Amino acid sequence: ITCARTLPCETSGAALTETIGIGKGTVTIDDFDECDLIIIIGQNPGTNHPRMLSTLEKAKQRGAKIISVNPLREAGLLGFVNPNPQDNFFSFPFKILTNSATQLSDFHLPIRINGDLAFLQGLSKILLENESAIDRKFIEKTTCGFEAFAESLEKVSWDDITEQCGLSFAQISEAAKIIKNSRKIITCWAMGLTQHKDSVATIQEIVNLHLLLGQIGKPGAGLCPVRGHSNVQGDRTVGIWEKPKPEFLQALEREFNFT
Repeated sequence: ITCARTLPCETSGAALTETIGIGKGTVTIDDFDECDLIIIIGQNPGTNHPRMLSTLEKAKQRGAKIISVNPLREAGLLGFVNPNPQDNFFSFPFKILTNSATQLSDFHLPIRINGDLAFLQGLSKILLENESAIDRKFIEKTTCGFEAFAESLEKVSWDDITEQCGLSFAQISEAAKIIKNSRKIITCWAMGLTQHKDSVATIQEIVNLHLLLGQIGKPGAGLCPVRGHSNVQGDRTVGIWEKPKPEFLQALEREFNFT
């Protein structure tokens, strides 16, 4: 599946609907209070979602780790000084001058543009080789297609993975190690993923990773497509889009007496 003719805000919905049955994220803001690892891939929060930085700062202060995957090593993830309401006229400048910023990203991966699919396959490939890393009970109880998924990864060579994503085996292995040692994981993404030709398949690979680890459907773990404006998701929630389902149109007709 590709999204060459799909709007960026729709690719997450298309990918998630086909995999988990609903085109929305599976976490709320409260889940960030419980997770111990946040993977930020294809998203620059400091530039595009600055209100998210205080949530990431709280998670870091609790001891959570953050992996950032982006060609750009964004300044906002390297150091964040929060101008909170408790600051007086002098305290906020003092924070800046004394370099008391919170370092958000623990491990940055400078991925090649549109190399995310290969990177995610590499992660899953490493984790599959470590039986203790995957949640076999969750896979057997709640998923389907695991064997085909595992077989498809066996056919992907490491030469292809590293060439396409621009990362070394050692870098991908280090990320896999952090993931393996985490209990509750949230993965966030934005237009750095959704605007590429392979975006639907890439987002579905994120879902595969979470299903492999059982990191979905529990507090503090799951999928977080970061939308820019609430009206995007709000419109979808009430059925406003260019491809409404027949059932929705029929319900509208019954309720409001127009076709």
